[in-house]
Amino acid sequence: MKSGTRDSSGPFVIRSATQIRALASPARQEIVDALVAAGPASIGDLAGLLGRAADSLYFHVKVLIRVGLVVEAGERREGRHAAALYDVPARPLMISYERPRARGFERVIGSALRLAYREYRRGLADDTCVAQGPCRNLWAGRAKGWVDETELLRLNELLRELFTTVHSGRPGPGRKAVSFSCVLAPPRVAPRPAHRVGARKGAAS
Repeated sequence: MKSGTRDSSGPFVIRSATQIRALASPARQEIVDALVAAGPASIGDLAGLLGRAADSLYFHVKVLIRVGLVVEAGERREGRHAAALYDVPARPLMISYERPRARGFERVIGSALRLAYREYRRGLADDTCVAQGPCRNLWAGRAKGWVDETELLRLNELLRELFTTVHSGRPGPGRKAVSFSCVLAPPRVAPRPAHRVGARKGAAS
């Protein structure tokens, strides 16, 4: 599939460096995420979903339209006025992680993590957030371990399931917005000292 092509038979794969650079903005990441989950939405809808002023979204939506990550999806009557609707080109929307774009990816992931930190910090100050129990909606942590290939495959399956579950959630009565961010990466580990052949315990160096 060509980059930027809308194809109903498959995912919309983001390969363009221009598109990746556009996603370095946390606000644009929020807009795309909201449209993926909520479907066609007006600027007013997006403002309500994101808790942002409508005036602050027009510029970002225009940038996303220009690079092909958002498309115009008709309009809806709101009283005597018609509100333009916007949507993503196709679902699922995913980035192709090719090494030549590594620097652009770094900026995108950096923005995603900054956004996650801001959301977590706001959650700490929100009395309605639940930080323990089976229905907690505020959770952060870090884990490090050594896994084999089978366990790594399982980790990838679980992460895909998590992202799919969150992205498929639609706004509606009794439903609460949640944000999920993660990084799976190989940490730097100090190399183990090489064992010297013939070395004896207690031998002078």
